[in-house]
Amino acid sequence: MSVPDILIVDSPVGKLDECNQRQNGSNFGDAAAVAQAKADGTAIATCTPTLRTFSVLVKHALEPNELVGLTGDHKSLGSWRLEDSVALKKKGESGNEWSASVMLQSCEKINYRYFTYVQDQNHQKHIRLWESHLKPRTLDACQTNCRLVDVFGENSNGEVQLNRGWITQELIYQFKFERERMFQVHDIEKFDPENVWIKLVPLQEDLETPMDTKVTAVNVEVVKMSNNESLLQQQPSMGVPHKRNEVVIFHVTVPKMLVPAFALVFHSAKDQLPMGKTVIVPSSLQGSEGELELSIRDATADTQSNVVARLKLPYLVVKPFTEVDILDFRTTYAHYWPKSWPILDVGHRGNGKSYIANPPKEVENTVASFLKAYEVFADMIELDVHLTSDGIPVIYHDFGLRTAPHGKEITEISQLEYVLIKDITYDELCALRVFAVINNEIKEYTSHNAEPIVERRIFPRLVDVLEALPKTLGIDVEIKWPQRKQCGGVEAEQTIDKNFFINRVLEIIIHKGCGRPLIFSSFDADICTMLRFKQNIFPVMFLSMGETKKWEPFLDLRTRTFQQAVNNAQAFELAGTAPHAEDFINNDLAAGMMQRARSLGQIALVWGDDCNSKEAVKYFHTIGATATCYDRSDLYMPDNKERSFFNSSMSLQEFQGQCRPN
Repeated sequence: MSVPDILIVDSPVGKLDECNQRQNGSNFGDAAAVAQAKADGTAIATCTPTLRTFSVLVKHALEPNELVGLTGDHKSLGSWRLEDSVALKKKGESGNEWSASVMLQSCEKINYRYFTYVQDQNHQKHIRLWESHLKPRTLDACQTNCRLVDVFGENSNGEVQLNRGWITQELIYQFKFERERMFQVHDIEKFDPENVWIKLVPLQEDLETPMDTKVTAVNVEVVKMSNNESLLQQQPSMGVPHKRNEVVIFHVTVPKMLVPAFALVFHSAKDQLPMGKTVIVPSSLQGSEGELELSIRDATADTQSNVVARLKLPYLVVKPFTEVDILDFRTTYAHYWPKSWPILDVGHRGNGKSYIANPPKEVENTVASFLKAYEVFADMIELDVHLTSDGIPVIYHDFGLRTAPHGKEITEISQLEYVLIKDITYDELCALRVFAVINNEIKEYTSHNAEPIVERRIFPRLVDVLEALPKTLGIDVEIKWPQRKQCGGVEAEQTIDKNFFINRVLEIIIHKGCGRPLIFSSFDADICTMLRFKQNIFPVMFLSMGETKKWEPFLDLRTRTFQQAVNNAQAFELAGTAPHAEDFINNDLAAGMMQRARSLGQIALVWGDDCNSKEAVKYFHTIGATATCYDRSDLYMPDNKERSFFNSSMSLQEFQGQCRPN
C-alpha cells in the first residue's frame, strides 16, 4: 500500500510576512537564532518559501500495511501531533527509502522525528515505532542543495533508539500464560501441555472466520520470556511453543471501533498436528482484567464437542489515557537515565518506615518525612499511592488501616477494625483515628484532621505532595495494587477498575509532576504495562520480590526472580526493575546480574530491609545498582555526600521537556 506525496504549501504572502516578522525580532521562536546568525555573518539574505525534502532509510522490514510518517515543531509538519503528521511515500516498490516534500521557510530551523504507523478502516493512525531519542532531529536553515537522507531511529551520533508508541485510538489486549499451572488436562493422549504450540487468531463476528489483520489494523504480537531475548515480535505462522513454568504473553493491539473475538489454537510441538481449540468471545472480556475459564475442544473431532483440557487464562485490557490529546512526539523521558548520573540514594517512604520500633521522628509518607530525606541529601524519595472510593490518589503504604470510633478507649487489639482505603472517601479517611500494633502493643497516631501542621499530616493527597516538594527532589511513585499469592489468597480486596486508577494518577502526575526526575514503579506487572503504553513521558520500573524467604511468593512468575523481572522489563520496554535486596546478599553472582541488566539498557533500583546500613548502601553501590532505596537517610547516607544530585538549576532545565501546555 502506498500513499501520495504530501506537499503542504501555505500562502506565499503569509509566509513572506512571517519571514519578515522573524527578521524583525517578532514573537517567533527562531528570532534569536536569526539575529545570532546575522551577528556571525552567516544570516540568510532572504527568508523565502522553500520546498524542503525529508528522506529516510528504513532498514528493518515493514509490515505490508505499515507506513512511515513525519512530524515536527512546525504547523506544516503537524506540530508534533499524530493526527496532523505528514505521510511519506516509498521510493520504488522494492526500496527502503521514504520521502516527502514540505513547503517551509528557508530561514527556519526545524525539529522533527520519523515514525511508522498503520491506518485503520476509519483512517485513524496507530503508531508502531517512533524515534525516541530525548532530542529530536534538527534541520538547519537552508536555501539550496538542502536534501539529506536520514536513517530511521539513528541520530547524528549513530545511536539507534526506537520504541513502540503509546496508544491513542486503540486498545491493548493481553492474554497471559504466566503461572506455573495453566491447564487442567482431561485426555493426555490428545492434549499434552508439555508438547504444545499456541497461536492466537482474531475472529470476525461469526466466531469462525479469521479477521484480516492488515485491513483492520489489528496487530498480534507475542513474547516468550527468555533470558536477555524477551522481545515482543510478530506472531509466527504456527504460534509459539509453551511448557510449564514458561511465560508467554500475547499482546494484541486493536482499533477502538472493533470488538473482536479470539481463537486459541493448539498444535503438537512434535508434528504440528492440531490438538485443540477454544474461543474467547468479546462479552467475556469485562473490565480491565480478569481470568477466563476456557474449554479446549478436540480439534480432530467433527463436532469439536469433546473437551480435552481446560485453561484458566488471565487477561488484561489497556485503554488509552483519558487525556491522550496532551501526549505528542516532542520528546520522551521513558528511558532517560544518563550513564553520567551517579548511583542515587532514595529515601524509602521519605526518611523511613514509621510503624515499627524505634522509628524516625517524621511519620512515613508525609511531606515532613520527604523533606527530611531531602535535607540529608537523598536524591529521590519513594512514596506509595492508593485511590480512595471517590477517586483521590492518596499517599499511604498499606492497603488499609486499623481504626476505632472517636471517644472509644482501646485496650485490646480485637477492638480495632480494619478499613480498606479503596472503600472510603478522602474526607472519611482524613477523619479516621489511626492505630498500629507494634510488638503486640497498640499505638495511636495523630489523625490527619487532628494534626495542625500540614507537612506532618498522614494521608496527604498526591497533588499536595507534588506541590510541596522541591522539583530538585526526584520521586519514585509506587502504584499499590494487591497481588495474588502462590498458595492462594490475595493481599487485599480491590474493586476499583485498574484503567480508572491509572488514569487518575496520570492526570495528576502529568499536570503537576512534570519538570522533575520522576519514575513510576509497581509490583503489579500489568500496571507497569498500562503505565508504559498509556503515556510516553515518564519511565516505569517493575518491582519484584525475587527469590525471597521473608514472604510467600506471588502467583505471577514474573515477580519470582530478578531475571524474570528483567525479562518482563525488556519485553514491554520498561526503564528497568526494582529488585529486592535479598537476591544480591551473599551472592557471588550479584555484580554479574547487575551487569546483564545494564547491558540491556535497564536500570536497577534495589530496595529492602537489607539495604538499611551504611555498609549495605556501599555494597549495592559497589555491585553496580543504579539506585538504592533504604530507610533512615539521616543515618545511612554516605559520609562524603554534600548535596542531592538533582539540586541544581541545570537539573531543573533538564526536565522541562516533560511539561505539556495546559
